[in-house]
Amino acid sequence: MILVNLSKTWPEVMTRTDDAQRATLQDWAGISDDSLDTYGDVILGIYRNHVVTAYDITGWKRLPDHRVRFTGVESKMWKHLIGTANPAEPWTRGQARPVKYLDTRVLTEGTVQPEDFSGGRRAVVNGFTLTVDGNNATVTVPVGAQLTIVNAPAEL
Repeated sequence: MILVNLSKTWPEVMTRTDDAQRATLQDWAGISDDSLDTYGDVILGIYRNHVVTAYDITGWKRLPDHRVRFTGVESKMWKHLIGTANPAEPWTRGQARPVKYLDTRVLTEGTVQPEDFSGGRRAVVNGFTLTVDGNNATVTVPVGAQLTIVNAPAEL
């Protein structure tokens, strides 16, 4: 899974001066052929550390300036992530339009060890993702699953 930060282009999509597909799929720098082979199944557009687009990658081409232009279709499998927190390590201030990678199996397979990232921890158990950053927690639930929240008893 390739994650792209749309910090510059998503505001243009919201004002209809750009479109979501172009903003997500076109002209990304710094992506190696190895990364394309390993992570090139899905691309998520991220804005303010939330998923705003999800496309299955159907192809790509390397441009003369070495950037990568993807082709893709809206993802049926991953569209449930739209509106949820970034499933990977959050971007930090100053990262303009970088690309990050996440092994798709982290979201599709069973239990994994919690991962540390700047500001918090993240773990996936049977497709449920828990991200904890300080006193804030975000849970992403697989399609068709149910989440029950039980408050811990107050400390006396």
